[in-house]
Amino acid sequence: MQIKDKRVIVTGAASGAGLAFSRELLRNGALMIIMIDIRQSHGEQAVESLNNEFGRKRAVFLYCDVTNNSEFDAAFKEAINILGGLDILINNAGVINETDFSEAIDVNVTAVIRGTLLGIQQMRKDSGGKGGVVVNISSIAGLQAVSQLPVYSATKHAVVSFSRSFAQPYHYQKSNVKVIVLCPGLSVDVSALGDLPQGVSSSDMLQIYQPQRVETIAHGLIYVIRCAQNGSVWISEDGKPVYEVQLPDTLPQKTEVDAKA
Repeated sequence: MQIKDKRVIVTGAASGAGLAFSRELLRNGALMIIMIDIRQSHGEQAVESLNNEFGRKRAVFLYCDVTNNSEFDAAFKEAINILGGLDILINNAGVINETDFSEAIDVNVTAVIRGTLLGIQQMRKDSGGKGGVVVNISSIAGLQAVSQLPVYSATKHAVVSFSRSFAQPYHYQKSNVKVIVLCPGLSVDVSALGDLPQGVSSSDMLQIYQPQRVETIAHGLIYVIRCAQNGSVWISEDGKPVYEVQLPDTLPQKTEVDAKA
């Protein structure tokens, strides 16, 4: 999909990767971006900065706690009214919280599912829409086991599985909405690491993973929106261009030995 003149919603957009996504989308010609976040002051500052750079009313901030279902529904409805429709949805809101796993699940899984369903409902061709693109932000932790972040890893695996399931022909042939997954590695924004398990520090994580600039991840997002196939999974790590990872769609065949075991 080309980005020029497209209407976009980005969650978790007040800072970090979400803000970088919004800036890069506007730089590539997006018509308007609704930035949804729970951090009011950060969001207002982000919108002011973007509108100063790209022009008045190119970015609009909406306060919303994505874990509050009625609040999320209302914010999404308001966003659609402001935009006059929707072409691209970036489900970016996420947290690391190994001490309160319910919050991690609410933000990283439930809100992503809800956002995806709301976005597809607006864009689906069998309900009068023109189709569109949903990019769900997972993590490389959603493709491998991470001993230091078991809860976070589990939630990001869920994002990958849900997105790939919703990208199947059963859904896509009706909706014409692509669902794509972007899995960034750790960014230099270590403040996003949140509540780590006892005994694990931000510096420990930086020693394990090579951090990258959020701008690099944003460049990858632009490529994915323009070029990625429906249901594909992409990795952005080590400050390098994004690349697609192939995941199996079926279980391996049992061998005769396995069957007897």
